[in-house]
Amino acid sequence: MTAFISALRWDIVVQARNGFYWASTFVVLAVGVLLANVTEAARATPAVWVPALFVVNLQITTFFFVTGLMLLERDEGTLTALAVSPVSPGGYLATRTITLTTLGALETAAVVWLAFGTCGSWLFIIAGTMALGVIYTGLGAAVASRYASVNALLLPASFVVTLLLLPLLPHFGLAPRGPFLLHPIAPALALLRAGYRAAQTGEVVFGAIGSVAWSTVAFLWGRNRVGCLMRDTRAGGGR
Repeated sequence: MTAFISALRWDIVVQARNGFYWASTFVVLAVGVLLANVTEAARATPAVWVPALFVVNLQITTFFFVTGLMLLERDEGTLTALAVSPVSPGGYLATRTITLTTLGALETAAVVWLAFGTCGSWLFIIAGTMALGVIYTGLGAAVASRYASVNALLLPASFVVTLLLLPLLPHFGLAPRGPFLLHPIAPALALLRAGYRAAQTGEVVFGAIGSVAWSTVAFLWGRNRVGCLMRDTRAGGGR
């Protein structure tokens, strides 16, 4: 437990040194002020806009940040130290998931508060946010582990990001919902919607079970890929 807490603290230090918190503050102020100046009619449907905001903003703070951190650590040789440290692949990914999801959740919640107020059921909102954070971070780690540079990562990451946002099409009424029910983000999006409007029991159950299932799959996949990367680092003697 002591090692895990130390890893959490170090992760926060690394994120602070790389300007993540300044970037989040800028996003909150810029997006919050922008949305606050949108017409009342456009902001009268938080059940549509707020879940979408969580889906998009959390993706930036978790998926992109974890890929950037992993590539930075790989380039600087930090993963060499991690490979011979007591930190396990699961512990490494767990600390990243906790810190980045917390950062993304606070950032998005601040934007929502500025633009839409504090209405909504926060139980569903927190549950959906946690699921998104675990899924995005796990998938981000899995994708980042396969590339050695940002340039190599950009194209496949852009493709993955586009796929992850597809459930927003039926969310905005631009496509039928049925074909997207098995999408990893669909259950978490259902929970977020339930936070802002009356939801049927079936939708809540789908959101809860699907979120747990996809979070487990994403975390295990990311953990296994991080483990492979650490083993390769040990075998290669570093970078």
